[in-house]
Order: sequence, then structure tokens, then C-alpha cells
Amino acid sequence: MSAEDASLKTIDAFNRHDAAAFVALYAAGAVVYDPQYSELLKGREAIREDVEAFLEAFPDAHVNPINTISSGDAAAFELEFTGTNRGAMVTPAGTMPATNRQVSMRIGRFVRVNARGQIVEESRYYDLTTMMQQLGLTS
Repeated sequence: MSAEDASLKTIDAFNRHDAAAFVALYAAGAVVYDPQYSELLKGREAIREDVEAFLEAFPDAHVNPINTISSGDAAAFELEFTGTNRGAMVTPAGTMPATNRQVSMRIGRFVRVNARGQIVEESRYYDLTTMMQQLGLTS
């Protein structure tokens, strides 16, 4: 499976809110960089916990791919995320209660897969400050 195919399958699983299908597309030792955390997410269990917590915080979460570039074992995506914060959310400042506010933002997502088509590395980039402003957590 190509990096683009694997990434598109994670997007589909995310939009269906199927954390098990999402994490099944990652290699056992996969690592994920996300600006929401001070450390890398390492391994399927950490990735599963992350996606489950995010979907609890944004139960109507949805992403749409806007642009895709892929080559060999790597793919880059520009995504549009929308969701309403209806549950507690982990932030760099700690866990925040639900704000019941909607978020809309662009995300950059870069993935690399192994020979079996499993995601081994992922980097996510988004404007955390704008997200916090939309949630009413900063001015």
C-alpha cells in the first residue's frame, strides 16, 4: 500500500470515528509528532489513545483532503478540519473542559510508510494558537 493510500484510509477511518481501523494502519513502533503534545506519540497504543481522546473532544470531527503530494513511501496532505468541542481536550497547558465552540482549521500532515504499507512516521502541523482562539481559550 502506498503512503497516499494508507493516509487516505486513516482519513476515512477518522471520519467514521473508527479508532481501531485508524490505528491498524500504523506499524507497531510508529511515531507521531503533534504540536498538541510535548513528546512524540510512540506506538499504536499511544496513537489509539490520542485519536480516541480527540474524537471524544470533537464528536463531530471531520477532515477533508484539499491537496496531496506523494512519492514512493511518503505523502503530504493539506486537510481542512472541522469539529465542535463537546468534550475535555488535552492541550499543551493541560486538560481543558469542553467549550461547545466550533473549530475550523487547515492541517498539514506528512506520512512515511514501510514496505508493508504501514505508517511508520507522521508529522502533523496546525496553528494551535488559532485553534485555542476559536475555542475561546486565548484572546
